[in-house]
Amino acid sequence: AAGGQLAAALRELAAGVAAALGGPETWDASSLTVAELFSRADQPDRLRPLLLPFERWRYGDHSPDGEAYAAAAEAARPFRVAS
Repeated sequence: AAGGQLAAALRELAAGVAAALGGPETWDASSLTVAELFSRADQPDRLRPLLLPFERWRYGDHSPDGEAYAAAAEAARPFRVAS
């Protein structure tokens, strides 16, 4: 995101959350939609700030702005693996 590639960064956030919910191969191997993958979360509604801009970008070709990306990153934060 720091380089201004918000859509790519948003995709990586979604992929990371999907992997946290379903395992490392989930993003590439699952036939489920992102919404279906996110529904596996304990509180799936908390992922809406990530899901909605992802779907707008993926299906509507609307790149996220900084505000949408920040909200998405915050929604994804609990799923990040500490390194």
